[in-house]
Amino acid sequence: MNFKTIVINWHITETCNYHCKFCFAKWNKPTEIWSNPENVRNVLANISQHFRSQGYFHIRLNIVGGEPILFPERLWNVVETAYSHEMEISIITNGSHLENIRPFAHLISQVGISIDSLDHETNLNIGRECGGKTIPLETLRQKIEDIRKVNPDIKIKLNTVVSMHNYNEVLVERFAELHIDKWKILRQRPFNGNHGVSDYQFYAFLRNNFNEKFMQTNVPEHREDMLTAFIGCEDIEKPSEPQQVIFIEDNDAMTESYLMISPDGRLFQNGNIEYAYSRPLTEVPFAEALSDIKFDNEKFESRYGTWLTQDAVNKMERFFHVVEDDYGDFECFAELSDD
Repeated sequence: MNFKTIVINWHITETCNYHCKFCFAKWNKPTEIWSNPENVRNVLANISQHFRSQGYFHIRLNIVGGEPILFPERLWNVVETAYSHEMEISIITNGSHLENIRPFAHLISQVGISIDSLDHETNLNIGRECGGKTIPLETLRQKIEDIRKVNPDIKIKLNTVVSMHNYNEVLVERFAELHIDKWKILRQRPFNGNHGVSDYQFYAFLRNNFNEKFMQTNVPEHREDMLTAFIGCEDIEKPSEPQQVIFIEDNDAMTESYLMISPDGRLFQNGNIEYAYSRPLTEVPFAEALSDIKFDNEKFESRYGTWLTQDAVNKMERFFHVVEDDYGDFECFAELSDD
Protein backbone atom coordinates (compact mmCIF):
# COMPACT_ATOMS: atom_id res chain seq x y z
CA MET A 1 0.00 0.00 0.00
CA ASN A 2 1.29 3.46 -0.95
CA PHE A 3 0.99 6.12 1.73
CA LYS A 4 2.08 9.13 -0.34
CA THR A 5 0.28 12.31 0.69
CA ILE A 6 -0.61 15.47 -1.24
CA VAL A 7 -2.28 18.69 -0.09
CA ILE A 8 -4.26 20.89 -2.49
CA ASN A 9 -5.06 24.46 -1.44
CA TRP A 10 -8.19 25.69 -3.21
CA HIS A 11 -8.76 29.41 -2.77
CA ILE A 12 -12.44 29.14 -3.55
CA THR A 13 -13.27 32.83 -3.02
CA GLU A 14 -11.51 36.18 -2.92
CA THR A 15 -14.30 37.73 -0.84
CA CYS A 16 -13.36 38.45 2.78
CA ASN A 17 -14.82 40.48 5.63
CA TYR A 18 -11.28 41.59 6.56
CA HIS A 19 -8.88 43.68 4.49
CA CYS A 20 -5.37 42.71 5.59
CA LYS A 21 -2.80 45.03 4.07
CA PHE A 22 -0.34 42.27 3.16
CA CYS A 23 -2.84 39.65 1.97
CA PHE A 24 -1.64 37.69 -1.07
CA ALA A 25 -5.08 36.20 -1.87
CA LYS A 26 -5.75 38.72 -4.62
CA TRP A 27 -6.83 37.87 -8.17
CA ASN A 28 -8.60 41.08 -9.28
CA LYS A 29 -12.12 39.75 -8.71
CA PRO A 30 -12.12 36.67 -10.97
CA THR A 31 -15.15 34.57 -11.82
CA GLU A 32 -15.51 32.21 -8.84
CA ILE A 33 -16.41 28.82 -10.23
CA TRP A 34 -17.54 27.34 -6.91
CA SER A 35 -20.93 29.00 -7.33
CA ASN A 36 -21.69 26.23 -9.86
CA PRO A 37 -21.83 22.75 -8.24
CA GLU A 38 -20.95 21.14 -11.59
CA ASN A 39 -17.64 23.04 -11.63
CA VAL A 40 -16.87 21.82 -8.11
CA ARG A 41 -17.57 18.22 -9.12
CA ASN A 42 -15.38 18.51 -12.23
CA VAL A 43 -12.41 20.08 -10.44
CA LEU A 44 -12.40 17.63 -7.53
CA ALA A 45 -12.88 14.63 -9.84
CA ASN A 46 -9.95 15.92 -11.92
CA ILE A 47 -7.76 16.14 -8.81
CA SER A 48 -8.83 12.75 -7.49
CA GLN A 49 -8.31 10.91 -10.78
CA HIS A 50 -4.83 12.35 -11.28
CA PHE A 51 -3.41 11.67 -7.82
CA ARG A 52 -5.06 8.27 -7.36
CA SER A 53 -3.48 7.22 -10.66
CA GLN A 54 -0.12 8.48 -9.34
CA GLY A 55 -0.36 6.25 -6.26
CA TYR A 56 -1.36 8.88 -3.72
CA PHE A 57 -3.21 7.15 -0.90
CA HIS A 58 -4.02 10.34 0.97
CA ILE A 59 -5.37 13.55 -0.60
CA ARG A 60 -6.16 16.53 1.61
CA LEU A 61 -8.24 19.37 0.24
CA ASN A 62 -7.42 22.57 2.13
CA ILE A 63 -10.24 25.06 1.54
CA VAL A 64 -8.96 28.62 1.61
CA GLY A 65 -10.10 32.15 0.70
CA GLY A 66 -10.62 35.01 1.07
CA GLU A 67 -12.95 33.87 3.81
CA PRO A 68 -14.76 30.65 2.73
CA ILE A 69 -16.88 30.40 5.89
CA LEU A 70 -18.86 33.50 4.88
CA PHE A 71 -20.78 31.25 2.47
CA PRO A 72 -21.66 28.12 4.49
CA GLU A 73 -24.03 26.57 1.93
CA ARG A 74 -21.52 26.82 -0.92
CA LEU A 75 -18.80 25.64 1.44
CA TRP A 76 -20.90 22.63 2.41
CA ASN A 77 -21.20 21.67 -1.26
CA VAL A 78 -17.39 21.66 -1.61
CA VAL A 79 -17.00 19.65 1.61
CA GLU A 80 -19.67 17.14 0.58
CA THR A 81 -18.12 16.67 -2.88
CA ALA A 82 -14.60 16.24 -1.46
CA TYR A 83 -15.96 13.75 1.07
CA SER A 84 -17.52 11.73 -1.76
CA HIS A 85 -14.03 11.46 -3.28
CA GLU A 86 -12.64 10.22 0.06
CA MET A 87 -10.50 13.29 0.56
CA GLU A 88 -9.45 14.61 3.94
CA ILE A 89 -10.86 18.12 4.39
CA SER A 90 -9.34 21.12 6.17
CA ILE A 91 -10.28 24.79 6.19
CA ILE A 92 -8.36 28.03 6.67
CA THR A 93 -10.40 30.89 8.18
CA ASN A 94 -9.99 34.15 10.06
CA GLY A 95 -12.24 32.65 12.74
CA SER A 96 -14.78 35.47 12.80
CA HIS A 97 -17.63 33.15 11.76
CA LEU A 98 -16.24 29.80 12.85
CA GLU A 99 -19.70 28.78 14.10
CA ASN A 100 -20.87 28.51 10.46
CA ILE A 101 -19.11 25.14 10.03
CA ARG A 102 -20.76 23.61 13.10
CA PRO A 103 -23.30 21.52 11.11
CA PHE A 104 -20.54 19.69 9.23
CA ALA A 105 -17.57 20.05 11.58
CA HIS A 106 -17.60 16.27 12.05
CA LEU A 107 -16.29 15.96 8.46
CA ILE A 108 -13.44 18.44 8.97
CA SER A 109 -10.06 17.09 10.11
CA GLN A 110 -8.40 20.44 10.76
CA VAL A 111 -9.26 24.12 11.06
CA GLY A 112 -6.49 26.65 10.57
CA ILE A 113 -7.25 30.05 12.09
CA SER A 114 -5.27 33.05 10.90
CA ILE A 115 -4.39 35.15 13.96
CA ASP A 116 -1.58 37.69 13.68
CA SER A 117 -2.21 39.60 16.89
CA LEU A 118 -4.29 39.64 20.05
CA ASP A 119 -4.03 43.41 20.38
CA HIS A 120 -7.04 45.38 19.12
CA GLU A 121 -5.06 48.35 17.78
CA THR A 122 -2.53 46.11 16.06
CA ASN A 123 -5.30 44.19 14.31
CA LEU A 124 -6.83 47.47 13.18
CA ASN A 125 -3.47 48.50 11.71
CA ILE A 126 -3.08 45.15 9.94
CA GLY A 127 -6.63 45.24 8.61
CA ARG A 128 -7.83 42.20 10.58
CA GLU A 129 -11.10 43.84 11.48
CA CYS A 130 -14.65 44.24 10.27
CA GLY A 131 -16.46 47.46 11.08
CA GLY A 132 -13.81 48.28 13.65
CA LYS A 133 -14.37 44.98 15.49
CA THR A 134 -11.66 42.40 16.15
CA ILE A 135 -11.73 38.98 17.84
CA PRO A 136 -10.82 38.96 21.56
CA LEU A 137 -8.98 35.91 22.87
CA GLU A 138 -11.92 34.78 25.01
CA THR A 139 -14.30 34.90 22.04
CA LEU A 140 -11.87 32.86 19.96
CA ARG A 141 -11.50 30.35 22.79
CA GLN A 142 -15.27 29.90 23.01
CA LYS A 143 -15.64 29.43 19.25
CA ILE A 144 -12.95 26.72 19.30
CA GLU A 145 -14.53 24.96 22.27
CA ASP A 146 -17.91 24.94 20.53
CA ILE A 147 -16.42 23.28 17.43
CA ARG A 148 -14.60 20.72 19.58
CA LYS A 149 -17.92 19.76 21.20
CA VAL A 150 -19.14 18.71 17.74
CA ASN A 151 -15.87 17.07 16.71
CA PRO A 152 -13.52 16.23 19.63
CA ASP A 153 -10.92 14.92 17.16
CA ILE A 154 -10.66 18.08 15.09
CA LYS A 155 -7.18 19.60 15.02
CA ILE A 156 -6.83 23.32 15.62
CA LYS A 157 -3.97 25.14 13.92
CA LEU A 158 -3.08 28.81 14.21
CA ASN A 159 -1.36 30.66 11.37
CA THR A 160 0.57 33.85 12.13
CA VAL A 161 2.20 36.04 9.50
CA VAL A 162 5.06 38.11 10.90
CA SER A 163 4.81 41.69 9.66
CA MET A 164 6.02 45.15 10.64
CA HIS A 165 2.88 45.50 12.77
CA ASN A 166 3.25 42.46 15.05
CA TYR A 167 6.93 41.49 15.01
CA ASN A 168 7.49 42.64 18.61
CA GLU A 169 4.39 40.96 20.06
CA VAL A 170 4.68 37.99 22.44
CA LEU A 171 1.86 35.55 21.66
CA VAL A 172 3.14 32.14 22.70
CA GLU A 173 1.81 32.07 26.26
CA ARG A 174 -1.70 33.15 25.34
CA PHE A 175 -1.82 30.89 22.28
CA ALA A 176 -0.86 27.97 24.51
CA GLU A 177 -4.03 28.61 26.52
CA LEU A 178 -6.05 27.58 23.46
CA HIS A 179 -4.55 24.04 23.57
CA ILE A 180 -3.73 24.10 19.87
CA ASP A 181 -2.28 21.22 17.88
CA LYS A 182 -0.10 23.33 15.61
CA TRP A 183 1.13 26.90 15.30
CA LYS A 184 2.61 27.88 11.96
CA ILE A 185 4.70 31.06 11.91
CA LEU A 186 5.15 32.49 8.42
CA ARG A 187 7.29 35.34 7.18
CA GLN A 188 5.38 38.00 5.26
CA ARG A 189 6.16 37.61 1.57
CA PRO A 190 6.97 40.56 -0.69
CA PHE A 191 3.88 40.89 -2.90
CA ASN A 192 1.89 43.53 -4.74
CA GLY A 193 3.99 46.47 -3.53
CA ASN A 194 4.56 45.12 -0.01
CA HIS A 195 8.25 44.61 0.77
CA GLY A 196 7.91 41.95 3.44
CA VAL A 197 9.74 42.15 6.75
CA SER A 198 13.42 42.53 7.61
CA ASP A 199 15.58 39.79 9.07
CA TYR A 200 15.57 41.66 12.37
CA GLN A 201 11.76 41.78 12.54
CA PHE A 202 11.31 38.12 11.63
CA TYR A 203 14.00 36.83 13.99
CA ALA A 204 12.80 39.12 16.80
CA PHE A 205 9.37 37.48 16.59
CA LEU A 206 10.96 34.01 16.66
CA ARG A 207 13.17 34.97 19.60
CA ASN A 208 10.13 36.13 21.58
CA ASN A 209 7.78 33.28 20.64
CA PHE A 210 9.61 30.06 19.83
CA ASN A 211 8.98 28.13 23.05
CA GLU A 212 8.07 24.49 22.45
CA LYS A 213 8.45 23.65 26.15
CA PHE A 214 5.71 26.08 27.03
CA MET A 215 3.44 24.64 24.35
CA GLN A 216 4.05 21.12 25.63
CA THR A 217 2.84 22.07 29.12
CA ASN A 218 -0.53 22.91 27.57
CA VAL A 219 -1.32 19.62 25.86
CA PRO A 220 -4.83 19.61 24.32
CA GLU A 221 -7.32 17.60 26.37
CA HIS A 222 -8.25 15.41 23.42
CA ARG A 223 -4.57 14.53 22.93
CA GLU A 224 -4.26 13.60 26.61
CA ASP A 225 -7.31 11.36 26.22
CA MET A 226 -5.67 9.65 23.26
CA LEU A 227 -2.46 9.03 25.20
CA THR A 228 -4.44 7.70 28.17
CA ALA A 229 -6.22 5.28 25.85
CA PHE A 230 -2.86 3.89 24.76
CA ILE A 231 -2.05 2.69 28.28
CA GLY A 232 -2.83 -0.98 28.71
CA CYS A 233 -2.88 -1.68 24.98
CA GLU A 234 -0.40 -4.42 24.15
CA ASP A 235 0.24 -3.39 20.55
CA ILE A 236 0.54 0.39 21.00
CA GLU A 237 3.24 2.16 22.95
CA LYS A 238 2.74 5.61 24.41
CA PRO A 239 4.82 8.11 22.38
CA SER A 240 8.09 8.89 24.15
CA GLU A 241 8.73 12.21 22.37
CA PRO A 242 6.45 15.24 22.65
CA GLN A 243 4.68 16.25 19.47
CA GLN A 244 6.08 19.37 17.83
CA VAL A 245 3.60 22.25 17.88
CA ILE A 246 5.47 25.26 16.43
CA PHE A 247 6.47 25.20 12.76
CA ILE A 248 8.27 28.04 10.96
CA GLU A 249 8.29 28.90 7.25
CA ASP A 250 10.69 31.48 5.85
CA ASN A 251 10.12 32.96 2.40
CA ASP A 252 12.19 30.41 0.50
CA ALA A 253 10.28 27.51 2.04
CA MET A 254 7.00 28.98 0.77
CA THR A 255 8.16 29.49 -2.82
CA GLU A 256 6.87 26.92 -5.34
CA SER A 257 6.10 24.46 -2.52
CA TYR A 258 2.30 24.78 -2.52
CA LEU A 259 -0.25 23.35 -4.96
CA MET A 260 -2.82 26.14 -5.17
CA ILE A 261 -6.01 26.66 -7.16
CA SER A 262 -7.34 30.16 -7.79
CA PRO A 263 -11.05 31.02 -7.50
CA ASP A 264 -11.44 30.69 -11.28
CA GLY A 265 -10.16 27.10 -11.22
CA ARG A 266 -6.56 27.50 -12.41
CA LEU A 267 -3.42 26.24 -10.71
CA PHE A 268 -1.23 29.17 -9.75
CA GLN A 269 2.24 29.56 -8.31
CA ASN A 270 4.02 32.19 -6.24
CA GLY A 271 7.58 32.00 -7.53
CA ASN A 272 7.63 35.60 -8.78
CA ILE A 273 6.22 39.00 -7.82
CA GLU A 274 3.19 38.14 -9.96
CA TYR A 275 1.42 34.80 -10.07
CA ALA A 276 1.95 32.25 -12.82
CA TYR A 277 -1.24 30.45 -13.91
CA SER A 278 -2.18 27.21 -15.60
CA ARG A 279 -5.04 26.44 -17.94
CA PRO A 280 -8.37 25.92 -16.12
CA LEU A 281 -8.92 22.59 -14.38
CA THR A 282 -12.45 22.63 -15.77
CA GLU A 283 -10.97 22.34 -19.28
CA VAL A 284 -7.76 20.28 -19.12
CA PRO A 285 -6.57 17.24 -17.13
CA PHE A 286 -4.70 18.02 -13.93
CA ALA A 287 -1.40 16.73 -15.34
CA GLU A 288 -1.57 19.21 -18.23
CA ALA A 289 -2.41 22.09 -15.91
CA LEU A 290 0.46 21.11 -13.62
CA SER A 291 2.89 21.27 -16.54
CA ASP A 292 2.03 24.97 -16.91
CA ILE A 293 3.49 25.96 -13.51
CA LYS A 294 6.47 25.12 -11.30
CA PHE A 295 6.01 22.87 -8.29
CA ASP A 296 8.86 21.62 -6.10
CA ASN A 297 7.73 18.33 -4.55
CA GLU A 298 10.81 18.11 -2.30
CA LYS A 299 10.03 21.53 -0.84
CA PHE A 300 6.43 20.48 -0.36
CA GLU A 301 7.47 17.43 1.66
CA SER A 302 10.02 19.41 3.69
CA ARG A 303 7.32 21.82 4.92
CA TYR A 304 5.82 18.98 6.95
CA GLY A 305 9.11 18.00 8.56
CA THR A 306 11.07 19.63 11.36
CA TRP A 307 14.32 20.72 9.73
CA LEU A 308 12.93 23.94 8.20
CA THR A 309 11.83 25.05 11.64
CA GLN A 310 15.15 24.13 13.20
CA ASP A 311 17.01 25.91 10.40
CA ALA A 312 15.04 29.10 11.06
CA VAL A 313 15.68 28.81 14.80
CA ASN A 314 19.41 28.28 14.18
CA LYS A 315 19.51 31.40 11.99
CA MET A 316 17.70 33.39 14.67
CA GLU A 317 20.12 32.23 17.36
CA ARG A 318 23.14 33.15 15.24
CA PHE A 319 21.56 36.50 14.37
CA PHE A 320 21.17 37.47 18.04
CA HIS A 321 24.33 35.63 19.18
CA VAL A 322 22.31 33.30 21.39
CA VAL A 323 24.88 30.57 20.70
CA GLU A 324 28.59 31.12 20.83
CA ASP A 325 30.59 30.94 17.62
CA ASP A 326 32.83 27.89 17.52
CA TYR A 327 36.11 29.79 17.29
CA GLY A 328 37.46 29.22 20.81
CA ASP A 329 40.16 26.67 20.05
CA PHE A 330 41.38 28.15 16.78
CA GLU A 331 45.02 29.29 16.93
CA CYS A 332 45.57 32.17 14.55
CA PHE A 333 49.30 31.47 14.08
CA ALA A 334 49.22 27.69 14.06
CA GLU A 335 50.67 25.94 11.03
CA LEU A 336 47.75 24.81 8.83
CA SER A 337 47.55 21.59 6.87
CA ASP A 338 44.95 19.39 5.23
CA ASP A 339 44.87 17.33 8.43
